Amino acid sequence: MKINKSLLILIVIILSQLKIYAQVYESSDLYFEEAKKDIAEQNFAKAAKMSYRGLKLSPSDLDLKTLLGKANMQMGRYDTARYVLKQVYEKRKKDIDVLGFLVTIEQTTKRYSDAICFVNELLEITPYSRGWWRRKILIYKEMGNFEEAERSLKRLYQIYPEDTEIQNDYNYIMLEDGVDAVKNKRYDDANEVYKTVIDNDPTNKQAYIGIIRNELLKGNSEYALQYTERALLELPLDRELIEKKIGLLEGLGRHEQAIIYIKTKVDRAQFPDIHTKTLTYLMQQSASFNEYNDSYEINKKLAETGGGSEAQTYVINNALGKGYDVDAEYFLKKGIKRSPNNKNLLVQLKELYRPIKDKDRFEREVIILHEKYPDDFDITFDYNLVMYNRAKEYTEERQFDKALKIFQDLVTFPDFTKEAEQQIFGILLEQGKLDEAEEQIDKLISIDSDNPENLVKKSTLYQKKEMFDDALEITRSLEQNYPLESIYPELYVSQIEDYATYLMREQRYKDVLPVIEEGLARENNNKRLLELAINASSAIPDYEKGINYSRSGLSFYPNNKDFKLKLSNLLAQNKQYDEAIAALDSLKTIYKYDRKVKNSLAEVLWFRAKNYEDEGFVDEAIEDYNASDTLNPAENYSLQRMVNLYITEKSNDEALEVINEKLEKNPNDNFLKYKKGLVFELMKEYDSAYYYQKFREITDPYEKNQWNQTLEILRAAKLKNNLAATYTKASSDSLPFSTSLASLSYNHKYDEKNTFGAEVNYAARRSGVGLQGGLNYSRIFTPTLYADVGVLFGTQFFPKFIIYGNAYKGFKNGYEGQVGLRFARLQNDINFMSLILGGSKQWEDIWLNSKLTLMRDDQFNYFNFMVQSRINVNARKDYVSFIVSFGSAPFNDQLPEGAAAFLDFSNVLVGAGYGYNISPKTALIINGSWINFKSPITDSNALFFINQYNLSLTIITKF
Repeated sequence: MKINKSLLILIVIILSQLKIYAQVYESSDLYFEEAKKDIAEQNFAKAAKMSYRGLKLSPSDLDLKTLLGKANMQMGRYDTARYVLKQVYEKRKKDIDVLGFLVTIEQTTKRYSDAICFVNELLEITPYSRGWWRRKILIYKEMGNFEEAERSLKRLYQIYPEDTEIQNDYNYIMLEDGVDAVKNKRYDDANEVYKTVIDNDPTNKQAYIGIIRNELLKGNSEYALQYTERALLELPLDRELIEKKIGLLEGLGRHEQAIIYIKTKVDRAQFPDIHTKTLTYLMQQSASFNEYNDSYEINKKLAETGGGSEAQTYVINNALGKGYDVDAEYFLKKGIKRSPNNKNLLVQLKELYRPIKDKDRFEREVIILHEKYPDDFDITFDYNLVMYNRAKEYTEERQFDKALKIFQDLVTFPDFTKEAEQQIFGILLEQGKLDEAEEQIDKLISIDSDNPENLVKKSTLYQKKEMFDDALEITRSLEQNYPLESIYPELYVSQIEDYATYLMREQRYKDVLPVIEEGLARENNNKRLLELAINASSAIPDYEKGINYSRSGLSFYPNNKDFKLKLSNLLAQNKQYDEAIAALDSLKTIYKYDRKVKNSLAEVLWFRAKNYEDEGFVDEAIEDYNASDTLNPAENYSLQRMVNLYITEKSNDEALEVINEKLEKNPNDNFLKYKKGLVFELMKEYDSAYYYQKFREITDPYEKNQWNQTLEILRAAKLKNNLAATYTKASSDSLPFSTSLASLSYNHKYDEKNTFGAEVNYAARRSGVGLQGGLNYSRIFTPTLYADVGVLFGTQFFPKFIIYGNAYKGFKNGYEGQVGLRFARLQNDINFMSLILGGSKQWEDIWLNSKLTLMRDDQFNYFNFMVQSRINVNARKDYVSFIVSFGSAPFNDQLPEGAAAFLDFSNVLVGAGYGYNISPKTALIINGSWINFKSPITDSNALFFINQYNLSLTIITKF
């Protein structure tokens, strides 16, 4: 059985559509993207469904509502579209797209008043938009309000007077309006439209033809003739108009006038047929028609030829009564020219222009009359009305100085006092002259004390002047006096919002909360006030109060993302980390891909990690720092603290491993490279340390210069040879204990782990000299374990030989331990054993060391306890040092032979020194110390306190 191919295609299309409409996402953002794409593809039904599903996840999402409204509008579901889009409009009053959709909906459904309101709001946002002005004109036309359409067209033409396209559109639309008006037998409306076009373009033939045709339909041939003549003044060679005038004159029985017109005005060469055919015909008709059977025409001819004032009055009164505006204007001006001060004629001319809405001419005549008759009540009223309207136009054009002068003059006239004072207040407000505006509103209140609107204006003025307490006091009184009016509580809450915003801007956080509470007492679900209350509580800080406000906000807006984010932040600040994370987890289920939610969760994890770090829970802190960095890799604050923790709390190998892992993901991260260099420095791998620490980013020039010196020190640290020379001078109260000592030592770093060295010491006294020489070796076993051994041989003043060894072990947080053994054979063949137990701690610029030495010879035990420190004083790592020791045997690294000289006598040593780095390769060290001890001088039974002073100078260089 064969299946029809078209049927198969139809089934495939239906299945694909079902698949599309079955799409389900966990995030409203994805629904938004899908609906937006569907709108672009004009798949409006699907776009509506995607938007609706997204709104189920995020009911307050205004962008989704906008798409839903647009889709329904395109499908012709105007009621649904209007309902949804108005929800968006209430929240975003200035959204141009939403306003545009609403205009289309209201115009299509013929709700023209609402459409005009929305167009006006668009024009407030974009006052010079040609498109919206034209749309406004079109809506007015559709609703039959031609007067407003003409006014809007005129306004648009005023904005763009040089735009020929707008002028042409203006004239075209006006002509169409005229045609529509004629079709509906609204002849007067049609005339007004055509006259407006002629005023803008005196050569517009269509407008003249429109008026002529209109008047003929009305049966007013006389008026049609008048406008034909006016048209011919502009277009004297237009055949249609010439024939129209001839025909009208014939119709009115004025054959002789038509004959004279052809003979004197119509060019024979250009229109020969009119002279041969039409002229002959008219002359035949004239013989049988009496031109003077019309009394109006008779008086018109008399008035034209100066036949007396009675004829003139007759013609003027008849022309005004019958609507012969052209004749009326002509004979009124003719009469005024003869009698310039004829008040009656001047008033009649003014009134002629009023009904035909010739604004410019009307105003001109009113001004002329007012100059002549300033005390006439009616003329003065018209003059004040003209001035008032002119001042309002100045105000719209923001020519405030001109407008203000007129309004100030008008306040002296009772009919205009209140309106003028209102206008003056508005201008002062626009000019920002708030103190003067305050005086003005007080004047208005005294004029119209029963009008609550004036009190509202004063309250809002105080609000604008940031005198919020005074503003609120007025609004409170309005609430009490008009308890049934909802506008005043709403105004009060809006002023509270402004007041709270002002206090927040001034950082008066403690003052803002009582104000907010007053507003919430009237409107406890006010979103803006709740947001301000949360922010103020956080700034004080009073985290508990901020948490309560956040929860209150969520009780009214349970799905509000911002409230949940603020709640989680405050919980984190209050160290309620688990609750903060729980709040964010609930958001993650809705906004799975939302960057803001992820960043907030990263911040909470950072706070918890910091707390763990402060409490000493290193592993937990590292775990949270790592999770925070994973969520928000764009910010490196979590990464930095985690790496620092690894460096200070973990082994160098662990720190290096985690840094390398991070560098694999971000190979250009200079911070990680710099930290890797620090780890290599701790591992004493100075080549690598120098290479990586060069990546440190420093912007301050002085700090960068200091850092370059530090890098030079690192580069010097990788040199393999070290040479040191020391001279020590020791003097004391007793000559036997005065001496000089010179030392020379050399070390060579064979490789990264092994170092070899040699040293020579030379001592000189009155009784002779002594020499001591030896070799030493040190080895690094692991990054935290190393050791050294050595042997020394000496003559007098020095032990015969010394064998020693020390082991050093590094621990976390910069701690290091030392264990050492030392065996010496003295010159008198006494054996001397020493056990050394020490420990040190390294901070960034401070090193502190303590050491306990337990000693024994063939008969007795001795001890010494020493504490010394070094403190770096600048970026070159120059340092000052201090040393203190005490015990039954001395501690004196400067006088090695002294270790066996002052045994079994209490002694105290105090010393200080300074190390100066001449360059990264060379250092100069000065040390001084003072020892006070008891010692036999002449025999073993006599003990004396002796002071010994030691001063040494050491030069160390690397190469």
